[in-house]
Amino acid sequence: MILFIIFLIKMKIKTNYNEFICPCGGGQSCIIDRRKNKDWVHEDDVFKNNKLPLRKHCFQKYYNSQKTALQKFFNS
Repeated sequence: MILFIIFLIKMKIKTNYNEFICPCGGGQSCIIDRRKNKDWVHEDDVFKNNKLPLRKHCFQKYYNSQKTALQKFFNS
């Protein structure tokens, strides 16, 4: 059992070494983790439809243009 745990730890270190880690720590609501898992990120659709850049991580503040696009979407 201990060898299996060591194996899993080594595999995690190898697979995550070159990946970007979000400052939020990751999880179900993290946009980085959702993109990595090919899950749907609603704000990505809104930004792509308005030809706006995507946020790089959860703690990145919205540009004014991104805020406006989200407000237009939710108010329509």
